[in-house]
Amino acid sequence: MRDDREIGVLVVGHGSRRREANDDVREAARCVAERGDFSLVEAAFLEIEHPNISEGFTRLVERGARQIVVHPYFLSPGRHTRGDIPVEVQAAANRHPGISFRISEPLNAHPLVIAASVERIRQAMDEPAPKRGIVYLVGAGPGDPGLLTVKARDLLATCEVVVYDYLVNPDLLSWVRADAERIYAGKVGGGRQTPQEQINGQLIEQALQGKRVVRLKGGDPFLFGRGGEEAEALAAAGIPFEIVPGVSSALAVPAYAGIPLTHRDYSSSVTILTGARANDEALRLSSAADTLVILMGVKQLREITKDLVAAGRALETPVAVIRWGTYEGQQTICGTLETIAEEAERVEMRAPAVIVVGEVVRLREQLRWFEGAVRRSVWEELELAATG
Repeated sequence: MRDDREIGVLVVGHGSRRREANDDVREAARCVAERGDFSLVEAAFLEIEHPNISEGFTRLVERGARQIVVHPYFLSPGRHTRGDIPVEVQAAANRHPGISFRISEPLNAHPLVIAASVERIRQAMDEPAPKRGIVYLVGAGPGDPGLLTVKARDLLATCEVVVYDYLVNPDLLSWVRADAERIYAGKVGGGRQTPQEQINGQLIEQALQGKRVVRLKGGDPFLFGRGGEEAEALAAAGIPFEIVPGVSSALAVPAYAGIPLTHRDYSSSVTILTGARANDEALRLSSAADTLVILMGVKQLREITKDLVAAGRALETPVAVIRWGTYEGQQTICGTLETIAEEAERVEMRAPAVIVVGEVVRLREQLRWFEGAVRRSVWEELELAATG
């Protein structure tokens, strides 16, 4: 398994006698570390300035890097990237046996760089830049079409392009006009993935063509939906955007299962976590909350329950796992921290699912309403068909 803590990033600039130019490379390295959440990043220079490539490579090894990605920062794709840099990096690697490296492609011809360059050129010309479009980052809600907001519905009906996710209910696309372009950009755990950079590029490209774009995301775009990352990319490209909040599955799915997240007798605090980041430390820090809601955690359920017990939660703490919440096929299982993982495996519970941990789960037996509403709806349709 890859350990990102052992991967170093060496951002290589050309090197100049002008201090400002070298400082730009160092600032770029700092931004790469911050934006990419990389722990091991160093700036280096091909010539004139220090540290040179060998020195920067050594610094990363000394900080614990076992693999190094070398990123040529706006250097010539020919002479420097495919000529000078591989020679220098290989020489540095030869001094550190066991350390592997890769060299990324330079940015010069990247479509987003070209698009940004064209915009800068047009800004400098006397003629006004062409009309820009706008991107709406829209929350589609948890699945039940009735939970879509009125604003989201109106935007779907008027947009020229919709870029939608795997968790978006396909029924919502019926609101989109027939001549609008539909672009699927799903991310399925363990399956087909659309790289986030590619999604960002699609949004920018469509908006630069002057189109009204709806980026339709399951739940709420700013709650574990990468909406913040997409908004950052749009802001950096100078693209106007708006955020349209949606009903989050963290709130709606427990409600459809008859589980109030807060209750005067059981819970006065709630913490929402993502299972992908629900490590020992995160669970320990969040264990003070009365109710925990964990999204995207069903694959790690056994590890999560063990870590919660280790963090101080009692084995008999109630737990619910709700799959395809708010859909007619909603499936809910209940247990305790001691039993829920085994029960989930027995019924082959899979994503998408929401996990709720806390005493409020005990209220489900009394407050479960959705399953009954679905059964009544089915019987009403059968009776109507029989009498019709």
